[in-house]
Amino acid sequence: MEMAGFRFDGMNLLDMFCEALVIWEASTGAVLYTNESARALYGYSCGEASALSIDDIFPDWEGGLRKGSFSIRTATHRKKDGMFFPVQLTCRSLPGNAGDVMMMVASDVSPENLIHDSVSLAASIQRGFLPGDLEGDGRIEVRGIYRPMHLISGDMFGYQWDERQGILSGYLFDVMGHGVPAALRTSAIMVLFHQAFEDDARAGASLEEKLAWVNSMAEGGILSDSFAAAVCFRLNVPEKKLDYCAAGINGFLYGSGAGLKKIITPGSLLGISGTALFGSGSLPVEPGEYFLFLSDGFLDQQSVRENEHLSFSGAYDRLFQVGYTGAARDDQSALCVLFRDS
Repeated sequence: MEMAGFRFDGMNLLDMFCEALVIWEASTGAVLYTNESARALYGYSCGEASALSIDDIFPDWEGGLRKGSFSIRTATHRKKDGMFFPVQLTCRSLPGNAGDVMMMVASDVSPENLIHDSVSLAASIQRGFLPGDLEGDGRIEVRGIYRPMHLISGDMFGYQWDERQGILSGYLFDVMGHGVPAALRTSAIMVLFHQAFEDDARAGASLEEKLAWVNSMAEGGILSDSFAAAVCFRLNVPEKKLDYCAAGINGFLYGSGAGLKKIITPGSLLGISGTALFGSGSLPVEPGEYFLFLSDGFLDQQSVRENEHLSFSGAYDRLFQVGYTGAARDDQSALCVLFRDS
C-alpha cells in the first residue's frame, strides 16, 4: 500500500510496535528480522542485528521453547554489552510452510524498567488533572504551560470560569523538590485548591481565606516536612478588576501598553509553622492586558523581562519556547490570562 509517496509494507508496520519483535530460523538460529524496539532493547544497530544468532540474545532458548508450540513465559535475555535481564515473552512457530521460523515478542520486566513504566503512567495521570486552554470566549483567554523537569512535576495549576458572572478564578503552586514525593504532595494540594475554590462555605470567600484554609489543611500532614509556594487570583470581567493573593511566589507579570511589569507579591510559604502572612492586592484591568502567573522554573530564568513590549501571544510563545527547548533544570509551569473585553 502506498500513501502520499510512502510505501507501507509489513516491516514498516512491525517497526511501529512498542514491543521487541524477533524472528529467527529454528534450525540454524540465524536471526532473520528485528524491529526497531528489539534493536533498542538489546543494544544493536540495524547492521549488527542482521548478523545475530538467537543465542546472542536468548542463550537458553532451545531449553525453554519447543518447535511448533506456543509459549508465554519469563526468561533471561542478554544485551550487546553482556548484561542479562529478565523479560516476559510470547513465542510461537510461524504456521504453514514457514514452520522452521520462530517469532518472539519480548518486554523488559526488570525492576527499574517497571518503575519507569509506573512513573510514566503517573505522569500521564498527573497531566490529566490540568485544565485545558480556554480560547472560545470573547471576554478572556487562558493558556497553560506544563513542563516537568523529569516525567512528573512538583508544579500544578487550575482555574474555574464562571461564564454567567464573568469571573475567572485560578491558582498556581510549586511544591519543594522533585520526583515522586513532590508529585504526591502536588496531587494532594491540587485537591485542596479545588475544594477551596468550589466551596466558599468551607474555605471562605476571599482569596486570603482560601489560601489560609489550604495552608491549615496541608501544614500538619501533606507539608509536614516540606513547603510550597502559591499564587491565586480572581479576575472580575464586568468590574475590570484583578484580585490576587500569594504565598511564597514573589511576583507575577502584568502586560499592558506600557510593557511588562512585575507585580511584587511577598508572602509566607505554605507549610511554614506560625502565623501565615500572605501578600495580596488588586489591579484595574483594561481590554488587551494580560497576566503571566509563573512557577520558579520560569521566574528564575527571567524568560520574559520587565519593560519588554510583547503581545499576549508573543509572551506565551516565548515562555513555551523556553520551556520546551533543551533540558529543563526545574519544573516549569505557567498560567497565562488575557483580558479581551468586558
